Parts: sequence; C-alpha cells; structure tokens
Amino acid sequence: MGIDIQRYGPPGPVGAKFLQAVGPIDIIMGPAGSGKTVCSVMKGPLLASKFMPVCRDGVIRMKVACIRTTYRDFARTALESWHEAFPEDHPWTKSYAGGQDRPVTHKLEWETIRDNSRVKVEFTLQTGAIGDQTIESFTKGYEISAGWMNECDAFDERVAGMFLQRTGRYPPVSMIADSELDRVSKAAAEGFRLMGLEPKEGEVILPRMVWADMNPPDIGNWSLRFTGYAKKAEQKPGYVLHPQPSGLSPNAENRVGKPRSSYELESQTMTENDVRRFVHGLPGYATDGKAVYPEFNINVHRTDQKLSPVRGLPIGLGLDAGGSPACGIGQFMPNGQLRMLREICTDPGTGPTRFATMILEVLLADFAGFPISEAWADPSAYYGADRQAGELSHMEIVARALNVSIMPAPSNEPGLRHDSVRWYLSGMIDGNTPRLLVSSDCEVTIGGFAAHYKLTKMASAGATDRLAVAKNSYSHIQDAWQYLTLGHRGRAGAITDAAQQGRPSKVVPISSRKARADFDVFSV
Repeated sequence: MGIDIQRYGPPGPVGAKFLQAVGPIDIIMGPAGSGKTVCSVMKGPLLASKFMPVCRDGVIRMKVACIRTTYRDFARTALESWHEAFPEDHPWTKSYAGGQDRPVTHKLEWETIRDNSRVKVEFTLQTGAIGDQTIESFTKGYEISAGWMNECDAFDERVAGMFLQRTGRYPPVSMIADSELDRVSKAAAEGFRLMGLEPKEGEVILPRMVWADMNPPDIGNWSLRFTGYAKKAEQKPGYVLHPQPSGLSPNAENRVGKPRSSYELESQTMTENDVRRFVHGLPGYATDGKAVYPEFNINVHRTDQKLSPVRGLPIGLGLDAGGSPACGIGQFMPNGQLRMLREICTDPGTGPTRFATMILEVLLADFAGFPISEAWADPSAYYGADRQAGELSHMEIVARALNVSIMPAPSNEPGLRHDSVRWYLSGMIDGNTPRLLVSSDCEVTIGGFAAHYKLTKMASAGATDRLAVAKNSYSHIQDAWQYLTLGHRGRAGAITDAAQQGRPSKVVPISSRKARADFDVFSV
C-alpha cells in the first residue's frame, strides 16, 4: 500500500527533531540531497496520524496547504517529492484534482492506531502559488490545519507570519471531541509560552503550525535573520531553525539517498560559494563582496551560550578608533585558545570619552578583579593631536580614562592583521577544540565573521592589487580583534604562523638544508 508512514525513517537526528516539532514556525535547512523536502512531505501525514485531534465522529481530519512562488517551480520540487510518496493512484487516494499550472487538491484516507484502537484519518493536501498576487489576497483564502512553505527563502519575509495566521482553523472547534480539545490546547499553550505569551486559563487554543524547507540562502535572508542564525537580537519568537550537518561530515544525514562520494564530486566542480551552500549546508555570502574569513564555521566557533571569563587568567583588549570606535575583550587560554568574550560597538560620532565610559562599564560589570595583561589599538589613533598645545590623541584619552597602558599594534597592514585572526580560525587544538571561540552574545562579531566583514567588489573580483575591505557597521569590531591578535602574537609571530598554515609545525623546508661543500669523491 505504498509508503508506510508508521515505518518511515527520518534522514537523521535533525530531520527527526524537525518531524516532531509542532510549531509555531519550524524551518529545516541543509545541503542538497539531505532529505529536507521528503521530511516536509511526510511531516503532515505523520502529524495527522500521531498528533491531530480526533473529531466527535471518531475521525481525524487535517488539511495542509503547500505553497511556492510559482506552480512550475512547485511541480519541479515539492510536487515531485509528494508524488514519490503519494502518487495519484496511491491506495489511500480518495480524489485528486488539478495540476498543470493549477492548484492541486489531493485527498487521502487511511487508518492509524490511537489508544489501541483503529481510527480513520482524512488528510487533504492543497497547493498554491503566490505569483503576482499580493500576500494578503493570497493567504486570506485559506482555512487550514497547518502550512508548508517549500523553498521558503524565496518568499517575502511577511509570508510566514501571514500564512501562520490561516492555520489552526480546521477542523473547527465544534467538531473536535472534548478530551482531544483539552490535549491539543495544552500543547498549543506550551507553544505560546515558548514565545513569551501566556494564554488565559481554560482558553481553547488549536495548534498553529507552519513548517518550511530550504537550501542555505545568503546570510541576510529573512529566514536566517528571523531564526537568529547570526544575531540573536534579530530572532523573532516562534521561529526555529533546524540546520543539518555538512554533506562531508561524519554526521551527514540521508546517506542512503546521497553518499559522501556525491558531495566530494560536487565540492570539486562547484564554486566556493556553492560548495558552502549545497555541500556544507552553510549560508552563502552576499553577492556584493567576498567574505574575508571563509574559514569561520558558526557551528564550530560560536558557543551555544554566553561565555564567562576564566578566573585566574588575565584579559586582553583590542581597540579600533575612528567615527564608530569598537573594543573587543578576550582571554588567551593556556592551551592556546582565544576566547572572544565581549564586544563594545558604538554609534557613529562616539568620542573617546564616551567610548572609554562604555568600556569601563563592561569591565566593571563582567570583569571585576581581572587584570588586563595587554591592550592593543589602531596605530593611526595615536596621530593627529597637537602636541605643542598639549593635546592628546584619541587613544591616549581612552588609555588615561581607563588607566590602562594601550600600545599601538605592530602593524596596520590589512593582510597581516587578517592572518593574525585567521591563524586562530583555521586550526584545532586537539582535534575537537577549536583555537577560537566566540561568545554567543558577540553578535556583531559573529555577523562579521559569517558574511558581513567582506572585501569590496573590486577586491573580490581581483580587479585591484589592494586588499580593500568594505567599511560598514561590522568592520570596526573586526579591526579591534585584529589589533589584539596581532599585538599578542607579534608581527614576526603572525608572519611565521601564516607561512606555516596547512603544514605540520615540525616540517623543515627543503631550502633550509644545504649540501656539504667539502665533499670529495676520492675520500668516500
């Protein structure tokens, strides 16, 4: 009788968690071929069998709408996957209508087990495409149980919220058995609480669910912003991202459907940005510039919670001056790891006195009793003062206000500064511990690493010999971290480490070994 949904196996742990999630808005993201669309196909029938309420007449009813930008796109992706699981002539099919650039309505019926009894399930899949319609006019025609957004990153950011508004409307409350209504109301109320909302006691709430699938989009896409992928401050309540591992990871999902060799082939034939997205399952870079640090992996280098400083170890400061000064506070661990603990990012026009006050507030709040072993700053911030008139430079004012000796970094050369950070990004200490950890609350730092700290268009295209970085709100804190790492390692250390990237530290270059000059063939 076709696919047995009771025995369907998810592609992996992330897929399994996505299948069990009951909203409000769940998005699964992963590399190409990781089983995302099939998860979305099976999620509706599985929820109908295991979760949706039983009506007063003993029947489970569920109506799901799957939407896409156009019907032709839908036919090539979601509908094709749906037909692999539930073709038109499937034994469960009661009726099938539509197709060929028209909405599809597929009605299925089967039996499931609830409380050791057989229960009939009536399931309806509807399809829709926004096309040229407005979001409001498109969504307001739906009265559904749940929604499915296929390739959700292609939609406008308003669609998910408007779509959720139309869910939880079928079956109507009057049709649901009282005992079942109490059960699903409790589950729905828990979803409200996760969003910081508190429903009234005894209030009847039906589950409201939208799920979505996508390949990794650009880092600025609404689907990543609303789920707090790079900046937790941008996360909207109710949005949950389920990121699958890289196709080359030992934990890769859907190995049955797509083996490792397939990803290895694609990694050799795709562009760097496409390899990130379709092989490793990481967000792509914005098209207006190449990221400076492609080595950054948000799943490796970002912590899952706010980092606290380690007692007994000093802290270091990195400072950038200019119109929007920034400061990074970190700790260098005994095992060689750098922990980026806090960031201070200011608004344009912030002067040295206010900048120093902001740093001092963070130091007193989070680092009371911690000695400052080093502080490094932008060398250019020491110029421009009228010495004869007794003026102090920007960084000298900050240093006196903090009562900290702030030294100019050994160099302001962009390539050297980048390499000083790249050394921490590109290595592991013991196979499991990265050299760099960024506290989850350093959101501007994380956003810059992930995509927004990037080269200019000309530098990205190789149209200039200058390593020019685009100046934006993410670049100042990145500069501050560079001054700290370069100052800590020193100019010579940064150059040596950069030269040894990708090479075991004990390897001796061939050019360093000289042949004997006193060799005599007759004395052998």
